[in-house]
Amino acid sequence: MKKSILSIMMVFWAGIILAQSKVVTGKVTAEEDGSTIPGASVLVKGTSVGTQTSVDGTYQIEVPNGSTTLIFSFVGLLSQEVTIGNQSVVDIRMKSDVKALGEVVVTGYGTQQRRDVTGSVGTIKGDGLKNIAVPSFDRFLQGQVAGVQASVPSGILGQAAKIRIRGVNSISNNSDPLYVVDGLPYITGDQGANTVNNPLGDINPNDIESVEVLKDGSATAIYGSRAANGVVLITTKRGKLGSARITYDGWLASSKPSKKFDLLNADEFIAITNEKLTNAALPTAAFPTLNPDTQQPYNTDWQDVILRSGFQQNHALSFSGATPQTNYYFSLGYADLEGNIVGNNQTKYNFRAKLDQKAFNDKVTFGMNTFVTHTTNTGLNTGTNALSGNVAGAIYAFPNVPSKWPDGSYNLSADGASLGQGSNLRPLYGNYTNQAYVLDKNIYKNQQLNLTGNAFVDVEIVKGLNAKSFIGINYLNGEDYLYYDPGHGDGKNVNGRIYQYNLPSFRYNWQNTISYNNTFGAHKIGFVGGHEIQKTRSRYFFAHGTNLSNSYFGSNENIISNTLTNQFIGGTASERAFQSFFARANYSLLDRYLISATVRHDLISSLPHNNQGATLPGVSLGWRISEEGFFKNSPALGFVSELKLRGGWAKVGNVEIGNYPYAGTFGAAQYGDLSGIRFNQAGNGLLGFETSKKLNFGLDLSLWANKLSFSAEYFRNDIDNLILQSPTPPSLGVPGNTIAQNIGKMYNKGWEFSINSTNIQTDNFSWRTSANVSFVQNKVQRLVANTPINSTYNTTREGESIGSFFGYEYYGVNAANGNPIYEKANGTYVQQVTAANRWAVYDPANPSNDSEAGEALTFADKRILGRSNPTWYGGLNNQVSFRNFDFTLFLTFSGGNKIYNVTRQEQLNNQLFANAGRELLDRWTTPGQVTEVPRLYFNSDARANQIGNATSRFLENGNFIRAQNISLGYTIPSFLKDKIKATNLRIYAQVQNAFLITKYKGLDPELSFVSASATANADNNNQTGLDNRTNPVPRVFTVGLNLGF
Repeated sequence: MKKSILSIMMVFWAGIILAQSKVVTGKVTAEEDGSTIPGASVLVKGTSVGTQTSVDGTYQIEVPNGSTTLIFSFVGLLSQEVTIGNQSVVDIRMKSDVKALGEVVVTGYGTQQRRDVTGSVGTIKGDGLKNIAVPSFDRFLQGQVAGVQASVPSGILGQAAKIRIRGVNSISNNSDPLYVVDGLPYITGDQGANTVNNPLGDINPNDIESVEVLKDGSATAIYGSRAANGVVLITTKRGKLGSARITYDGWLASSKPSKKFDLLNADEFIAITNEKLTNAALPTAAFPTLNPDTQQPYNTDWQDVILRSGFQQNHALSFSGATPQTNYYFSLGYADLEGNIVGNNQTKYNFRAKLDQKAFNDKVTFGMNTFVTHTTNTGLNTGTNALSGNVAGAIYAFPNVPSKWPDGSYNLSADGASLGQGSNLRPLYGNYTNQAYVLDKNIYKNQQLNLTGNAFVDVEIVKGLNAKSFIGINYLNGEDYLYYDPGHGDGKNVNGRIYQYNLPSFRYNWQNTISYNNTFGAHKIGFVGGHEIQKTRSRYFFAHGTNLSNSYFGSNENIISNTLTNQFIGGTASERAFQSFFARANYSLLDRYLISATVRHDLISSLPHNNQGATLPGVSLGWRISEEGFFKNSPALGFVSELKLRGGWAKVGNVEIGNYPYAGTFGAAQYGDLSGIRFNQAGNGLLGFETSKKLNFGLDLSLWANKLSFSAEYFRNDIDNLILQSPTPPSLGVPGNTIAQNIGKMYNKGWEFSINSTNIQTDNFSWRTSANVSFVQNKVQRLVANTPINSTYNTTREGESIGSFFGYEYYGVNAANGNPIYEKANGTYVQQVTAANRWAVYDPANPSNDSEAGEALTFADKRILGRSNPTWYGGLNNQVSFRNFDFTLFLTFSGGNKIYNVTRQEQLNNQLFANAGRELLDRWTTPGQVTEVPRLYFNSDARANQIGNATSRFLENGNFIRAQNISLGYTIPSFLKDKIKATNLRIYAQVQNAFLITKYKGLDPELSFVSASATANADNNNQTGLDNRTNPVPRVFTVGLNLGF
């Protein structure tokens, strides 16, 4: 009996034990970087038993008896099923769900998956920008996206890159794209007075998640009247789901000139200069100057005075993370950059705080995004014709004299006005200054505080239907200080000069939108509509004085009361505003038939009250052929992953036309000692937008599971209603005898090709290539009464490309006598007899005869010499990784254009009492000598070199290939990272602008003149391709560290 009872009890307790649950614990992390994932769902398969991971990614769950599998899931990650077996600890690493996420593209007031995009949108990932040693990210856009030309005009820190999207889109107004940072249209352009300042440089590249470039009409149409020049959307980083992450990215760099001018040394200068004088029957005047201590002759390279190797450093720290309800990102940045040009430095401090929070059962999301940057730029006089311009001064300066004497005193002329002449018997041409003195004593400084931020609230009304209100501000508070020392240089004649500017600009932008996104079976619908208002106010105030009581008061970097005898003040203010209503609808049927339509109505204050508005529509279509049944079911086409055709058209505008170009205005004027007003600008009540009708057709193709992708696009932008100054009869008394009217017309058309390829992919080795190339053709179709717009070297005329080079055809040097020969419009040749200052007929059959008088060159003999804008450009990027090593070679290229080398014409080949380039060593000296350099003759620049005119002699090929970046990195193995609890640890070295392949004789074919005048927009559109005493771009050697926890 007892045995029976005992047996029953054992069976009972065994049943209870067997019925008990099992406790399983573990940790969920991301395979990408090992970070923990809070909020992941853990479910016992076949039951309702489940839990979520905690903040540190850990979980604990009771598994009922008989259950053998756990299901792990999280938004954006692949769900996993794991068999428990006899394990009590189950740790897993979750992978990203690439198919579910797709590539998300920012498109303006929203996002789309790449496969649904019907417009032309290029994307640059932020990881490609964070390690680049540049003062602003825009200087590294060249070659990254098809259709985008990004050239660096000079090596000056703080100067913006020149960005053109699918060509130049205006003749007289701004051609820069619209920049939008996290939804806020951003103030761009030089914000300095005497020292350049680029607000795009205030954005920390380490904070950038992606840069989208909207190129065609359908992609840009949502921005309406601001979209003619393209749109650049900058999206900053957010926290990633999982545990908190800390990252540090830092680099140290050395910046040095990539190339210097090939100048005459002291001995060559003496020989060449005396030959100039001798040929002009003048006594020699150049002689060695001896060092009073060593009695050795001086041989000074003045480029060593104005150029240097600069030390640079950049440090960025970020703290970020996210839960399903909260997303946060905070960052700090510090940069201290010495330019490769003496006197040019930049220091930046920046901070960003970004926070999104969901509430009320995730129905409401509100957030804020703020960044603060303080930037200090120091500069120098870079004027092309300024007496203290650094490049001009370094080229002209005597190489046979010192910058300083052994006792430390500066080498100055007796009156202190120019560089001392040493043993030379003539003073330096033009009273050019001692660069060592002006760089040491003069001050160019710009400081700017940039406060930019936005806040929003987004309410989900019903599933898929959201209402959002967004308000942002962009406040730039700049200060500019200029001091010319009274002892020498620009401040000598006025006994010192000081300028001090206050330069505040403020913009607010308020957007209210409603959006709807949903899928109904085979139908996918997206809609966004809204209202936007924006106002921008720009001001400046300056105080200016001369005759400084003591140089001490100038070096304080602030005007001091009662220290300047002559005092002046000035300033101005302007406001611009616009109001817009817009809508965009996207529809996808069966995930293969795509349509997008946009309409925007803009009102802008820059136009007359009865003509302020414009309605700007756009439409695009797409067909994903690869999703058709006949395509998907074809075994022969199985290697095709994606094939899409798309096309679109839109009408957009350009609002960057000035503040009040339509208004009849009065301006301040003085008549003697009386202050008054005068008629300043003729009004035009019919003035309207500059508009652009953009047409685009594209093909997207991906093969072999997306290992190879290809894109081809054709575009045409018909730009009309261009604002030009139309002449008026002088009898009307209109200022300048012109009035602004919508007259001009031109077009840009071309092709773009992009390819991305995974060439090799194994466990230990990968090789990826991406490349793009663009071909652009521009033609001006209509001007005012077919009247060309001419400048010194360029012309804009009907039937030609904007800003084409216009000048004389150089035939060469007469080998019999060294005279320069030019071809006239009628095909005959004339030679300039420099010694007699007359023109003579050139007869190839009797070249030594220069006695027959010839007709001088006239304006009628000028002709189109070449294009100033590139007709093709692009980039080639190769990325190779082997085990823990990675290597990148990024090349950019451009061509089809000419560069006019003004520096060569006016300085390096000068006939003055000044130094020059070694090209003069090839000058003609004896009959029969074949050379391109005419006979030397003192003071004959206007005759020998045709100063002030373009000639084919100094017009050069602008084609080039540049090694934009070469990088080698090493990622520390996991077992070493684990010891310091790091998720990422990479060290790298790289060289930017490593080499340049070009036939161009100047420093760099991308260097170009940038106007800062009142007509800067017209100048920069119509006078491109001019290399005029421009500072060299640097070659930068960098070592860096990427560290993450």
